[in-house]
Amino acid sequence: MRRLVALVAVAGSVGCATVEPGEDFSIAEVVYDEGYFYCRVEPVLFARRCGAGDPSAGDPAGGCHYAVTAYRLTEYGPPLVADGCGGGVVPRTPITPEAQKNYQASQVEMQRDPELADLLRRPVGSALHPRQLFSADSPEADLIREWATRFSTQ
Repeated sequence: MRRLVALVAVAGSVGCATVEPGEDFSIAEVVYDEGYFYCRVEPVLFARRCGAGDPSAGDPAGGCHYAVTAYRLTEYGPPLVADGCGGGVVPRTPITPEAQKNYQASQVEMQRDPELADLLRRPVGSALHPRQLFSADSPEADLIREWATRFSTQ
């Protein structure tokens, strides 16, 4: 179990304390660009029905990434955050808690090398997934690859 040691300043005195971060604690190696996710990546996920699923394509009743898998997307809108991006990659509308959950869940599925990222590998069919959502040489795949280049290290 990991523990964090925090430097604490209380009423002019400085001391150390141990913080228990919980069972699911993790620190991301990198943080991917939120604006690019909301304005470019999330709209692709919704357009390809990654959350709701597509029963006509054989997806299970009750949705896919809204309810069935560990990678959970949260339904919200309309409008989506992307509807306020104005063609750019800076959202001009408030980020809803549901959109924030989608960003956090998707970031976990991302890698600096997008060819290793489940967020790309599964929809293009290079890793186990119920259906191929788009081809590896598609504009959608290129958007996910581009997101892999937009990060900051912590």
